[in-house]
Amino acid sequence: MVGEIRDQETAQIAINAALTGHLVFTTVHANNVLDVLGRFLNMGVEPYNFVSALNCILAQRLVRVVCSYCKKPVQYPDEYLIESGLNPEQWRDVTFYEGAGCFECGGTGFRGRTAIHELLDLSERIREMILNKRPGSEIRRQARDEDMTFLRESALAKARSGVTTLKEINKVTFIEG
Repeated sequence: MVGEIRDQETAQIAINAALTGHLVFTTVHANNVLDVLGRFLNMGVEPYNFVSALNCILAQRLVRVVCSYCKKPVQYPDEYLIESGLNPEQWRDVTFYEGAGCFECGGTGFRGRTAIHELLDLSERIREMILNKRPGSEIRRQARDEDMTFLRESALAKARSGVTTLKEINKVTFIEG
C-alpha cells in the first residue's frame, strides 16, 4: 500500500514495486480516471513503465443518500433537466426523490452516503493509446466503446433509482455537455 502519490519519487517507488511482481494499491487525487493518467505523465513517469505496472484505475466519490423517513417523489421541469445535461424526452417521466427534512435527518433531507464510481480497465488498445500519448478525449471514447461506466452515469443511475437526488449528483459530478 502506498498512501498517496504526490511526486515523482513516490510514483517511481510504486511503479518499481508493481513491475517486480508486487500487487500495489495507491491513491492519486484527480477528478476522474483519465486525469490520473495525466497526473502520472506530468510527474515525469515514463509511459512505458506506467502502462506496464498498471492494471486499472478506480475513481469514486460519495453522494448523500435521500432520507428514507421523509423521502418524497419530485418531478423536475424540462429547463432543469436541460441544465443537468439530460434530454427531457428521455428523463421527463422519471420520478426523482428528495427529502423534505425531518427529525431523523436533522432537517437536511439526507441520511448517510453511498459511493459512485468509474473503473478504467487497461485493455491492450488503451495501453497503446497511452504509450502513443493520444489525447484524453480519444482514450475516453475508446473506454466508452469498451463499455466503461463513467462517474456521471453511475451517479445518474443512483438518482434514477431514488437513492440520491439529481441536485446532489449535479454538485459532485461534472455535467457533460
